[in-house]
Amino acid sequence: MNEYPLTSIVTLALVVLWWVLGSRVSLARETYANKQQNPEMFHSLEIYSDADFMIAFRNHQNLSEFLVVMWPTLWICASGVSDLVAASFGSTILVGRIWWARNYSKSISHRSAVFLCLFSFIALLLSAIGGVIYALIQRF
Repeated sequence: MNEYPLTSIVTLALVVLWWVLGSRVSLARETYANKQQNPEMFHSLEIYSDADFMIAFRNHQNLSEFLVVMWPTLWICASGVSDLVAASFGSTILVGRIWWARNYSKSISHRSAVFLCLFSFIALLLSAIGGVIYALIQRF
């Protein structure tokens, strides 16, 4: 039986978002390659070769880099504090990352989403640290 159903839902939603953004990279790569005279030559693009490809790639890469740090913190918070607290911060991060992804290509309009994700992650991190410290105090 899953003891952390809410955190599991948030985790799966973030995996789906990661997959959707990854598929956007593939579509941008295909679009760029089809514009060229010899599309077979462009199966692996340079990141800055096309603006649309760069936006899709960076958007996906930013999420990938963030998830490496966020997922362990999310699950430490879920196990050390509560499923509800971890899922609340995680879902706020999910909303921020969707907002970020939708507005990434529009100059600086994704800045609010960046701050939403940042403050939600800091709260998640502090909760996880607090849960670990509390567990250590209880143990010793």
